[in-house]
Amino acid sequence: MSGQAIQQPPSVRLYLLLIALAALLPVWGLAGHLAGRMAETERNRLLETASDAARDLAFNLEREVLGLRGELVALGTSPALRAGQFAAFHEQAHALRAVRHTYDIRLTDTEGHVLVDSATPFHDPAVPLPDLPLLTHAPQKAGISTLYVPEHPREKLRIDITEEIPRSAGLPPLLLSASLDPATIWDEPLRNLGLPSGWTALVADDSARILARRPAVAQLIGTQGAAGGAIRTALDSQQASGSAAKHDFRGVPVHAAWHRVEGTPWLVLVALPTEMLDGALRRMLSPVVLLGGGLLLVFTAGLAFWVDRKVAVPLNELGRIAGAFGRGAPLPRMPRSGLREIDVATQALAAAVTEREALEAERLTLSARLQTVLESTTDSVLVLDRAGKVLYLNGRARAQAVDAAGSIGRPLQDSFPGWDGGPFGAACEQALTDGAPKSVTAFHPALGRWISADVYPSAEELTLFFRDVSDERAAQAALRQSEARLKAVLDNVPVGVILAEAPAGRILLGNRRLDEILRYPLELAAGMDEYAVLWEAYHADGRRVEGPDFSLSRALLTGLPCSAEFRYRRGDGSMVWLRSTGMPVRDAEGRVVGAVVALADIDAERRAAEALRESELRFRTLAEAVPQVVWSSLPDGRIDYVNPRLRDFTGLVPGLAMESLARIIHPEDQQRAERAWQRALRRGQPFSTELRLLRAEGGWRWCAVRALPARAADGTIRRWIGAATDVSELVEAREALARQVAAQTASREAAVQAAAALAASESRFRRFAEASPDVMWMTDPAANRVEFVSPAFERIWGVAQERFAVQPDLWLEMIHPADRPRLEVVRKGRQGAETFEVEYRIQRPDGTQRWIRDVSFPILDTQGLPSRRGGLARDVTDAKASEARQALLLGELNHRVKNTLATVHSLALQTARTMGDKPEATQRFLQDFQSRLLTLARGHDLLTARTWRGTTLAETARAVLTPWQSTSGPEGESRLVVSGPPVWLAPKQTLGLALALHELATNAVKHGALTRAEGRILVRWEGESDGMVQLTWQEQNGPPVRAPARSGFGTRMLQRGLPAELGPGSSVGLDYAADGFVAVVRFRPVNGPQVEEETA
Repeated sequence: MSGQAIQQPPSVRLYLLLIALAALLPVWGLAGHLAGRMAETERNRLLETASDAARDLAFNLEREVLGLRGELVALGTSPALRAGQFAAFHEQAHALRAVRHTYDIRLTDTEGHVLVDSATPFHDPAVPLPDLPLLTHAPQKAGISTLYVPEHPREKLRIDITEEIPRSAGLPPLLLSASLDPATIWDEPLRNLGLPSGWTALVADDSARILARRPAVAQLIGTQGAAGGAIRTALDSQQASGSAAKHDFRGVPVHAAWHRVEGTPWLVLVALPTEMLDGALRRMLSPVVLLGGGLLLVFTAGLAFWVDRKVAVPLNELGRIAGAFGRGAPLPRMPRSGLREIDVATQALAAAVTEREALEAERLTLSARLQTVLESTTDSVLVLDRAGKVLYLNGRARAQAVDAAGSIGRPLQDSFPGWDGGPFGAACEQALTDGAPKSVTAFHPALGRWISADVYPSAEELTLFFRDVSDERAAQAALRQSEARLKAVLDNVPVGVILAEAPAGRILLGNRRLDEILRYPLELAAGMDEYAVLWEAYHADGRRVEGPDFSLSRALLTGLPCSAEFRYRRGDGSMVWLRSTGMPVRDAEGRVVGAVVALADIDAERRAAEALRESELRFRTLAEAVPQVVWSSLPDGRIDYVNPRLRDFTGLVPGLAMESLARIIHPEDQQRAERAWQRALRRGQPFSTELRLLRAEGGWRWCAVRALPARAADGTIRRWIGAATDVSELVEAREALARQVAAQTASREAAVQAAAALAASESRFRRFAEASPDVMWMTDPAANRVEFVSPAFERIWGVAQERFAVQPDLWLEMIHPADRPRLEVVRKGRQGAETFEVEYRIQRPDGTQRWIRDVSFPILDTQGLPSRRGGLARDVTDAKASEARQALLLGELNHRVKNTLATVHSLALQTARTMGDKPEATQRFLQDFQSRLLTLARGHDLLTARTWRGTTLAETARAVLTPWQSTSGPEGESRLVVSGPPVWLAPKQTLGLALALHELATNAVKHGALTRAEGRILVRWEGESDGMVQLTWQEQNGPPVRAPARSGFGTRMLQRGLPAELGPGSSVGLDYAADGFVAVVRFRPVNGPQVEEETA
């Protein structure tokens, strides 16, 4: 030991104290962080509350303003206001003011003249417009005005909310205003806002003027916010909402949140003291810093004392135990410390001591067991050092050694001659050099046997295992010879063979024929799961063959023979039918050790069978389709098939019919037919006879029975095919032929006479066809070949008849393409003995189209069967045009009736509105309405006379003004003069001018020139250079003219309704000159008669 003191490392007590302090510091920091986050959350909540309060106040003000504007819009739709009845509208506004008590209603024009004011009595309607009251601050547009501050302090503040009221065309709009104290809008929202103590809410306009404030400060209302203040900042930002830190009017820092009131020039602002926001953090952190620091010191000291007692002392004891374990000494006893980790470590040291003792005992046991294994193995085992000296040899090796007792410690060649050279010595040297195991099998000359040796490098340098394999090599050679013979046999069998072992299904081999059938080399699958991958096969129904479905798999799984036919895909992509036959292979004890499958190519066989089935199917289909009785028999004459016609003929099923031949064949024909049939069977010659068969409904029918032998390639008869045909008519005809021959001479004269009559009939038919305006045609029964067509075809179709000879499909080609499918459907659906009618269009060579109505009918022969088809084709183009014209006129009539009813309805409404509520109003309404209806009727009469193509202006004027055409004027001249050049009017223009002239004449009778005997009216018109026509109505010698105080029906009809009826560019001017009323109408006439297409 040196004289210097050894520096001791820090104890565990110091580290535990530092850990406790480090563990508590984050808790203290976390408490401070949470207090800061809570303060920040409180600050954000206050800011969000201020923003929400500003937004809610803005929405409440917006709702109030929208409600007021909605009331103004609803009031602006008043019928009294629309009709210009300001007195009635004043009553409505005054009634609304009496209900609301919050605002006054004022109606002004755009120049500020007050037309209606609900706060004042209504003025006399006769007062001229310039004499009406004029507002100095007249609103010029819709919206909300600025705040009007009164000059007298007792008066209230006021704002105007104005809506624009449109008027009829040509008149300027009116302005409808609600004048109210703004306190009625925002006092209640401000009162209901519920702001915390110290908060402020105010409303300002776009000029920064304060309109309202809560808490209220009277001297601030109506003043403008200071420059740089919160109000100015919000207005300058041009944002809908926001917030900013500013000072209030007392200089106190505040945080203000604002929100604009949409649709108004107002701004809502809510402010709270900045101290309320920034003081939250200080309030939250003070208790954490003071209280947390003291608790931290006290808790750290207590924790250090407790940790020393519970951790440091047990750790010292654990160190003493570890030292004893390292020395291998017995472990001292240690009581439980109460700490899991220290107790676990103590238990682990005790368990380690126990395990060390058990491992030592196990090592001794394994050494003894290894010695036993080495001594009992059939291999010879040697352990050599690097110099080749024997360190260990087992009992098998000692039996083969030259000197077993003295082998240990001696070179290998002394005890085992011949091992130091040759392949065995080379393998040992190679294992030492490479450090890897080596194996070698060679003939040992000294032993005269085949030896197989394995050399392993080990800790003792080299371990050698060797054994005698002479008998095993002999058996392998014999096995290879047997496999070669089996391979030769398998390669020469005509089927493909596959051999697999059980139970996995690993494929061992396949023969050469298998490769030829599949056209790809066999892959040795590892198991049945790979069969479906290697072989693509399908069932007869097209399903893919899965692994367990193959015959090889089934033989392995069931141990039973199996067979199946599948379609395989070969290597070149082609498909082939194979018959797969599987057989299990069993050992001497009967266990399945493998399976073999044989694959035979049956593709040609399947094709032949399929061809045979198709041939039989075609025969049966043909046999069942023909109307004769068809049958077949075997070479010995036994019938094996009869088609269903036998049942239709005899009413018996084929089996019963064959057993009842004696009943269904006439007795007189049975022996003759049987002898002929037996003779045909013996000679192999065709069979033919005639016999009578019994029909199902009774009666005998003559049938011709024929049969021919069907021979094989070698000439042998495979079967007989026969048929029985009903020839009763032929037999009857043959019998009747004899009678006809006897009467032939007599009938020749009758035939000559009939031919002469037929020629005369044909001549009459041709003359009739040439004179017919319709096309007469005749075709064969199938309507494929035209046999006759009348000359009218050239006139209607525009094509020469001779073209049918060179162009048989000419008739179909000239039909319009859109009509061909419909015609084909009708023709195919009505073939035979049916008559049908069809309409279609044709395209003539000159490009025109014609409508054809074609009637086709069958021409029957003497037996009632169709021998030809005939038909009549008529040109119905004009009829089609007439139908279209009629449909158009019906639509036009319907349209005119609806327009007329609409006009009558409008006349009734307009006439009723001008009658008022006087007792004689009903009588006046009936008179005026009747006179206007009569005028409308005269216009309709004129148009109807010209089929609604229009009429002339002169005809219209004279017809309408007929009731006032009198000659009671000065010197007997007419009081109403009509003159002007010819001008054509459209139907709509006719009716409009008729009603206008009627209203002008009625007005002249009531108020104008016709109220006096000397009064005259001049109605004249003339054309202008721009194509317009100017119609002038001028009254002369009448009473003085005054403009009407209000517009009646006639004025509205002339100024509004007539221009719309006359068309674009039309205008009407009314001049109330003192010497006589003048009306000037300008419009553009139509060029000539037309049917007007109006739209409702």
